[in-house]
Amino acid sequence: MTRSPMWLIGHSTHALRTRAAWGWGGFLILALSLLLFLACSQREAPIREEPTKVLSSQERISWGEQLYNANCLSCHGGATGGSMMDIPPSHNSNGHTWHHPDCQLVQTVLNGSGEMGEMMRRMMDAPEGTPRMPAFKGTLTEGDIMAILAYIKTWWTEEQRHSQARVNEQSC
Repeated sequence: MTRSPMWLIGHSTHALRTRAAWGWGGFLILALSLLLFLACSQREAPIREEPTKVLSSQERISWGEQLYNANCLSCHGGATGGSMMDIPPSHNSNGHTWHHPDCQLVQTVLNGSGEMGEMMRRMMDAPEGTPRMPAFKGTLTEGDIMAILAYIKTWWTEEQRHSQARVNEQSC
C-alpha cells in the first residue's frame, strides 16, 4: 500500500525528525556492530593458552620448545647447523644469541629487529631481500619469550650459558 503525502497531516515535524534520526542511528549501530564482529573474528587463535600455574624448569623448557617450533624454527633453524654470521641468526651454539642479554632479546622479539637489526645487516653485508625480524607483540608474551629463551639455552655450551648469565647481570 502506497501512502499519499496526506499521511503527514497530524504528524509533527519533531516526530518525523526523531524517526529519521533513529533510522540513521540504528543503521550506524548495526554497521559498527558488524565491523566489530568482523575485526574480532579475524584474529588467529593462539596455539595453546599460556600456562597459568608456576612451571618447573622442565615444563618451562617444554613450553618454550612448543612456542619456538610454532613461531621461530622456520626462520632461525634448530639445535644444530648454522653459523655466527647467519641472517636470520641461528640461536644454537653456532650462533651469537648468547652474546645478548635476555632483556634485549625479549624486546627484539616483542618489537622486531629495528635499528639493531639494520646495523647487523649492514655489518654482515646482508643481501637485499633478506627477511627482517617481525614484531611478536600481541602474539607472544614476555613469559612466552622467556620460556623460548629457556629452551634455546639448552642448545648452548656450559661456557656460553655462563657468559650470557654474566651479560644478563651487567645489562638487565
